[in-house]
Amino acid sequence: MAAAATNTTQTETSVSLKLLLNEESNKVLFAEAGKDFVDILCSFLTIPLGTIARLVEKETSIGPVSIGCLNSLYKSVADLDQSCFCADTIKQMLLQPINFAEDYCNTLKLNIDDTQPTEYFACNNWQYYTSHTHTHIIHDFITSTNKDKYKCHCSGSFTSPVLPKCFHQGFVNYNATFIITDDLKVMPNSLDYASFGLLQEFGIKNPSSVKEIVLNISKEKVLDLLKFSLLSKSPLTDFFLGKKPSIDVSRFFTFDVTFSGNIQIILKLVIRKSDGKVLCAQGEQDFADLLLSFLTFPLGGINRIFDENFALGSIGGLYKSIAKLNVNKYLISKEAKNRLVDPCTAPQIKLSNHILPILEPGVIEYYRYYYGGNAYRQVQIFKFGEDKSFLGNCSEMKLSEYESNREAYLKNPTLYVATDDLVITPLSPISALGLLNRLKTPLNDLKEKVVTIGIKEVLNILKAGLSSTSALTNGLAHLLTEVKEEK
Repeated sequence: MAAAATNTTQTETSVSLKLLLNEESNKVLFAEAGKDFVDILCSFLTIPLGTIARLVEKETSIGPVSIGCLNSLYKSVADLDQSCFCADTIKQMLLQPINFAEDYCNTLKLNIDDTQPTEYFACNNWQYYTSHTHTHIIHDFITSTNKDKYKCHCSGSFTSPVLPKCFHQGFVNYNATFIITDDLKVMPNSLDYASFGLLQEFGIKNPSSVKEIVLNISKEKVLDLLKFSLLSKSPLTDFFLGKKPSIDVSRFFTFDVTFSGNIQIILKLVIRKSDGKVLCAQGEQDFADLLLSFLTFPLGGINRIFDENFALGSIGGLYKSIAKLNVNKYLISKEAKNRLVDPCTAPQIKLSNHILPILEPGVIEYYRYYYGGNAYRQVQIFKFGEDKSFLGNCSEMKLSEYESNREAYLKNPTLYVATDDLVITPLSPISALGLLNRLKTPLNDLKEKVVTIGIKEVLNILKAGLSSTSALTNGLAHLLTEVKEEK
């Protein structure tokens, strides 16, 4: 068997996974796993696209892989000069976006998200007011990157460390066990699924043709599994056999939007007449911000947006199966399930004028909790409406306005250009000429077209950017028909 099937050493942290292999077809039929492994699968849905772009480039047994235009978009942000950004911290926040469920993921036995946990600092006056029982006064707190730059609204300094607190471990219940299909659908190990009928459903006619294999999965192997899950419809089989997955880019089709938005962005498209390919799109800062914001979207949020209209590898099946799990039986809380099936961008990295309201966190509430009469410098983060009754004695905290009211990522009025594979650079006559030289396209084969894009086009670019290396050509195809007719 390939390297993916070898067990890890006893000194390395690992989780157990039991596979049932059909030796005749050399295919994994399904797996059995407990909380530790299923928590890891759940965490895939919480990871922002920017983190995924970084993770899939890492060297593992199958090597780096590419996810549509995501790799090139991420690299272009890394290559942008720091002077292009509105603040010193923005570039780093896009390259290492905060996971809104980091308090849950940080408790996992294996967490592949290598983003450093967010550090918070509270106003130094919070302890003074607490000791004088004025706990109704809400003081600001802020992340470490900005703690020395700003003051609280009460003029206090951000010098009191605050640690994020999670009252639960992971996402699924401790004693629950699960069946996982080859395409990562998670089913509870219950009477409805764990039966001889399930074996027949998988085409098992002769029990002697199947083999049980127990693997100890290391963090590197989890990273391999993430790569397979993003590209393959049979990630467990590919993972076990050590194949290198490849995505089928031919299945792209436009997305008919079922919800409205007021986005109106003007672009100038540069189109090659001979084949109708969009070589690049020129726009203002709002267009570039739009593309950069893709890196902040959690993977589960992408699946919620597109629902049945798009499936990235096996992630769509994973998302739907988690959404079907009975929260009272199999997940630790309703709030934990919300982080998986209704995820949002962290408030520190979202734009005030967010392009996709469905991913808006709404009101984020922060509470400092008390135990035994003492105020612990730990904070729990909630989406609006989540249950806080288990906190007991607590007081509200407020994220500083400097963290939560970000108007833009990039400076205005700079113009920007994005290539078909979403490489973003500042626009100038010299850079435009250099781009045309690299594309080796004569000027008489070019046509410019000014278009206005809205929510439909935004989602099509996002979808095409994850499933192909031609995000603009595929995403804006419905705007290009007359150009193709001019050949």
